[in-house]
Amino acid sequence: MKKKKIIKLLLSLFLIIINLLSIAIFSYVLILYKGVETFYRLYGIVILVYLFLFLSYLLLRSIKKKKFISFILPAFITIILILVEVTGSYYLNKVYKTINNYSNTNNTYYSSLVTFNKKFKSEKDLKDNTIGIVNDTNDIEGNILPLEIIDDLKLEDNNKIVKYDSTMELLHALKNNEVDAAFFSSNYIDMFYSVEGFENIEEESVELYKTSKKYESKEEIASTTSSLNEPFTMLFIGVDSSNDGVTSGYNADVLLLATFNPKTLRATLTSVPRDMYLKTACSNGSYRRINTTTWGSSSSCAVETIENLFDVKIDYYAKINFKGVVKLVDSVGGIDANVPYSFCEQNSSRKWGKNTVYVEKGLQHLNGEQALALARNRHKPNDGSKTGKNMAKYCPTWTDGNRNDYTRGKNQMKVILGTIKSATKLTDPNKAIDILETISSNFQTNVKTKDVLPLYNLLKSIVISDSTNLINVQRLQLNGYDVWGKVYEPSSKSYPAVTIPYKGSINDIKEEININLGNKKIEPIKTISFDLNKPYEDTVIGQSKYNESRIATLKDVSSYSVSNIKSYASSNGLNLKFIDVDTNQEVSINDYTDYSFYSQKEHKDIILDQLSSLTIYVKKKTITTEEPTL
Repeated sequence: MKKKKIIKLLLSLFLIIINLLSIAIFSYVLILYKGVETFYRLYGIVILVYLFLFLSYLLLRSIKKKKFISFILPAFITIILILVEVTGSYYLNKVYKTINNYSNTNNTYYSSLVTFNKKFKSEKDLKDNTIGIVNDTNDIEGNILPLEIIDDLKLEDNNKIVKYDSTMELLHALKNNEVDAAFFSSNYIDMFYSVEGFENIEEESVELYKTSKKYESKEEIASTTSSLNEPFTMLFIGVDSSNDGVTSGYNADVLLLATFNPKTLRATLTSVPRDMYLKTACSNGSYRRINTTTWGSSSSCAVETIENLFDVKIDYYAKINFKGVVKLVDSVGGIDANVPYSFCEQNSSRKWGKNTVYVEKGLQHLNGEQALALARNRHKPNDGSKTGKNMAKYCPTWTDGNRNDYTRGKNQMKVILGTIKSATKLTDPNKAIDILETISSNFQTNVKTKDVLPLYNLLKSIVISDSTNLINVQRLQLNGYDVWGKVYEPSSKSYPAVTIPYKGSINDIKEEININLGNKKIEPIKTISFDLNKPYEDTVIGQSKYNESRIATLKDVSSYSVSNIKSYASSNGLNLKFIDVDTNQEVSINDYTDYSFYSQKEHKDIILDQLSSLTIYVKKKTITTEEPTL
């Protein structure tokens, strides 16, 4: 009998200790989930403690009893409780860590030394040559890491290092042989293949050296809202990269500004086309295509540029690689989408041939590659682009549909809303965790875990209602006019294919955003009209017809008189200078009596509001005297 009591005592103590530890771990994990119904979390802990005390009492009391059944029952219940606590702790902790990893700021960055001169095979071949880097000390892959490489490889000993104000200037300096090699992000092919004149950069360039290093991100994008239970803004950045990861250089080919009001369950999604041309937050007053604002491995420039554009503070950003989109859509089991036209596209690795993705018109259930293809498509077969040429080869008859950046913006929203709808149907917690882990390498955000958890109550109400229609989503689209071949870009020394946004479109979007964030009172609609013979079309704010004057560009003043040049400069706020081309000294002239026009320093067709001066080079006329005739 004593032996049985000793066994029961040891087993009881073992179960009590294990149960106590499992309760402590489970309680700790529950405490981490701040913002998730505090009452129920504390109530759950109290119940577990009560069960622990009750079961411990039964186990200890069973030691004195002769029947073994008095021990088996509380022991069995204790084991079940331990298993529940351990399993719950494991999954809750796994979810917490996975969410926490998305805001990790310690990232790996990649930098490559690149040339267009095929005679160079490696960095060792560079001697008495010129190497270019960008001058931006915040650019890890274009400045910080290259300087370390230059120092480690002692490249400055035998070569000249030249710094350029922008990546675009450096790229064209390399193309024009101003430098023999240059440092760019190792993702440079994906960055530059869509730049005019660099469509074949993969075949034309040689990578002489490549390395990587971990750095703490310098991005500091602080939220102005204390909780996601309050109205907030988020910028979604879609990374155009054929490789995994979101830290290397890339084009921001998808820019979606979302606002969400948890009180009204109303959201706005504003699509900003990739070719919009405007002053960015990191271009020193110069105009740039907006999809280049993420060059330099940062999201800060993109965020600040959108903030300045719509006069709104962005609380959060989330960037996802196109590879991540494929994995995310596949993880939720695909999406349902109404495809507006039949088309084909390259896959997420930018491959054609057997990898070509085909999507037919109509209501379709799309896998990850097809969903990404829908979100990216904007070309037709034989439309003059490199992509169009490939389409002419693989789907020559699929030419229907109005395809451009605006159509692509609408398709991107279909993919986003379809993914959300599919995700809300998931019931297996293991599947949800798998999704989070699957896209982790291709997703990054500044949303902290403490900010995400309060969304539990909102998500719960959506799941309980079993409908994503609970949220009203208003679509917005920034509209503009094409200035292809009409605006000169000094940094690239070319006429880029770009679009200038309408001020009216910007203002309409600003107003809708402020209404949704609760900063402006909404004006009620008092009248409505409809036609039973016409299908209803959802209103897209920002897509109205705007009657605006085109952006002003610098004129060619070579044929102007001096007085007309002075008048032109004054009316446009330009500091005018006349420089003698022979002496390089400023001269004061009122007409072309003694001087003649020689050249105009600032290139014609530069957007005027990025210029502060106009410099005219003049040449002194040669005075000839006629010899007297005898």
